[in-house]
Amino acid sequence: MHAGDQRLPSSGARPATATAAGPPPGSATLARANGRSAIVPPMRLAAAHAPWADTVLACRREFVRTARAFWLVPEPIPLPARDDVALLYCFCRRLDDAVDEAREPAEARAALERWRDELSGRASPRPLVAAFLASAGRARLPLACLDPLLDGMASDLGPVRVADDAALLRYAYRVSASVGLLLAPLLGVRDAAAEHRVVDLGLALRLSNVLLGVRGDARRDRVYLPATRLAAAGLDGDDVLAAPDHPRLGPVLRGLAALADRYYESALAGVASVPLRYRHGVVLLARAYGDLGRRAARGRAAPEVPAGLPFAAMALRLGALAATAWHPHTLGLVAPPPHDPSLHRALAGWPGVDAPAPRAPAV
Repeated sequence: MHAGDQRLPSSGARPATATAAGPPPGSATLARANGRSAIVPPMRLAAAHAPWADTVLACRREFVRTARAFWLVPEPIPLPARDDVALLYCFCRRLDDAVDEAREPAEARAALERWRDELSGRASPRPLVAAFLASAGRARLPLACLDPLLDGMASDLGPVRVADDAALLRYAYRVSASVGLLLAPLLGVRDAAAEHRVVDLGLALRLSNVLLGVRGDARRDRVYLPATRLAAAGLDGDDVLAAPDHPRLGPVLRGLAALADRYYESALAGVASVPLRYRHGVVLLARAYGDLGRRAARGRAAPEVPAGLPFAAMALRLGALAATAWHPHTLGLVAPPPHDPSLHRALAGWPGVDAPAPRAPAV
């Protein structure tokens, strides 16, 4: 599980039209259902999306279905931004699938190279890529974030071992925070200070994802738990592969959960930078996903999505959200504390981070 792990996991079916040949321009409002023509109301699809109507509508359905598994309500996102978000989501899912579902590393590398060629204009894009690029250009998304995203995907080809916390944070930025930075403008988040908090949330979500995926990652010969933390517990990557539920992993997992909490806290401290219509959804997602990671770190059963949490945990989180909905910090009536640049020290010079690029040595 990589991009967007934040990325919202798919709830099952994938839109076949996302990679199939797209419809010709002018056929935007016509779809086939059970052998009959079904007219899609024109006002439901922005003109800018018309050349890729089947792809956009399929992504819209997949995104809405998956968002609900995360207790998110996508309807407050106005059209066409909602379809732009859906395209970004499906783009990241298909990219992720290109790595995770490849039968061998060479196949995955070839797939990633095809994505790079299509994104750079060296090859004719498939409908999903074409629709995404058109959406990104119109919304002025930071396409510079695509390079670290693709690099993060490539780093998962073959065995994975992570040296230390800094290396894990750089990986988390590539596969998670970069997606958050692509999403932020679609939700009306654009200023530099807000981007620092977007990066924090992306890092935190990925750290929680690491905690949730120890067993599954071990089956793929991937160990994202930092070697320095493992060594402190008298373990190494091979021990994790052999016994991903090893009792001595407890302190390692709890330490990583505590690290994630630092980033969740920083992200939520600046949540007022998110437009009010989305703000409480961001708070709920951060708290619920943080809960999942902490449950996994304590050795308790943890579902992959918040909707799978026990009813008591769901009720507790919803109650906490209601209690903080009118808090001055949530409403933006109180200025957030300054961002802690030490949180981004490992990412110096990367887009959206609160750490300047290191200076070149004087000649």
